[in-house]
Amino acid sequence: MSPEYLEHLANWIDPHGLWRKSPLDELTVEQSQQRDAGIALRRHAAHVRNLNSLLGTEYSLLITPLAHNVTRTTSWPTPERSAS
Repeated sequence: MSPEYLEHLANWIDPHGLWRKSPLDELTVEQSQQRDAGIALRRHAAHVRNLNSLLGTEYSLLITPLAHNVTRTTSWPTPERSAS
């Protein structure tokens, strides 16, 4: 799926932009699920966008988990044995 389509889905699932609200705001269970789904789709769109930007290069995308729901992404030269 394209990053644009994933962002479209994120806007569809979270039409009120709950992902922009403070995490301390009170939300219903349904609103919380909408926010979480929108955030997950936007995060995945960003990863896909990063991957697409590396197509045709000698770099890979390294996604490192730092904490629950927190990652660090960086591009790194692809090892010779992985390139094909």
